[in-house]
Amino acid sequence: MSGVLGVSQRAAPACRDGASRFRRVFDDDVWRYLPIGPVPALAAASLGCVMAIYVAVVRSRAARAGAVTLLVASTLVVLYLTARGTISNANGGFSWALGESIRGELTNINRSVGVVNVFGNVVLFMPIGWLVAVLTPRRPILVGSLSALALSTAVEVWQMASGSFGDVDNILLNAIGGLTGAAAATLLRWLTSRQTA
Repeated sequence: MSGVLGVSQRAAPACRDGASRFRRVFDDDVWRYLPIGPVPALAAASLGCVMAIYVAVVRSRAARAGAVTLLVASTLVVLYLTARGTISNANGGFSWALGESIRGELTNINRSVGVVNVFGNVVLFMPIGWLVAVLTPRRPILVGSLSALALSTAVEVWQMASGSFGDVDNILLNAIGGLTGAAAATLLRWLTSRQTA
């Protein structure tokens, strides 16, 4: 028998389960680590993706200016989310144990937060690699990757010097993000240039 919207009564519990799963995603502990809520975060990320694709595909002065603006904005977001502490605090440290923090995050009692932290470190630096690659005429993958690596290293050194805690795993994950972004932007530009040629 069909319900009011034409959905069978037997399918209704499945719809309710899907809706409650959707609500759980947005009520999860993960979102409390973002400075804005889930809907604005997803909207900003979607808009950023569209703009990043535009500046990678379109070759114009305006697109280049847009890429520079996005790069500055992305760098400021990275610094806002990662550069904490004050230089007067001497209690900082640094973990040189490669892979230890990643394993710790993935075996965390709150696994979803650990997974988001690991993949968040990758995703956070993808725009840096992407945008530097878009702005670089030669060796865009190398330059984009090294730019993300340099920014990440500077952030981790600042965290250590400012009384927080730096971690070599964060540098590794951020560099992977920069490499992924630079490679994706370079591939997209290459594919679009082949289609227009």
